[in-house]
Amino acid sequence: MNGKTFKTRRIQRQAASLSAAVLCCVAITGCGNGLAKVSGHVTVDDQPLHGGNGNVRVTVQFQPANGVGPTAMGLADENGMYSLSTGSQAGIQPGEYLVSCAAEELVINNAGAVTGAHRTTDPKYGSAKTSGLKFTIQAGKNEINIPLKSLPKTPQRSGV
Repeated sequence: MNGKTFKTRRIQRQAASLSAAVLCCVAITGCGNGLAKVSGHVTVDDQPLHGGNGNVRVTVQFQPANGVGPTAMGLADENGMYSLSTGSQAGIQPGEYLVSCAAEELVINNAGAVTGAHRTTDPKYGSAKTSGLKFTIQAGKNEINIPLKSLPKTPQRSGV
């Protein structure tokens, strides 16, 4: 093998290695789905709304304000932290969203089966139409904290 052939093959191997490295990077990062990353904390009266642990489930939904497109959802963890997914993909399309958030405590019988649930947050937050929560999602990474207020206190009735 002469020096010129050796040099050509070395360049070809380097080019092949570089191509393989680029393909690996593309495979790892994906081709880009155009979805913005959205995460944040859910709080009630400035305290984290603890979901994911025990029997409490905290669901966050972002619905397009114009009514067109898929809804993104997320579950809050034991620290009140959530991140959104649209279907099986992490993220959400940029745009205006109406948001709902509901916390429910699961009712579990003696056998360990879930027999129902009762809401622990104000029912108005359970609907995007009544929650009063509206956010604009930008391309890239977004931190959207969701501040809720506790259930309104019902006055105690005195007498019989």
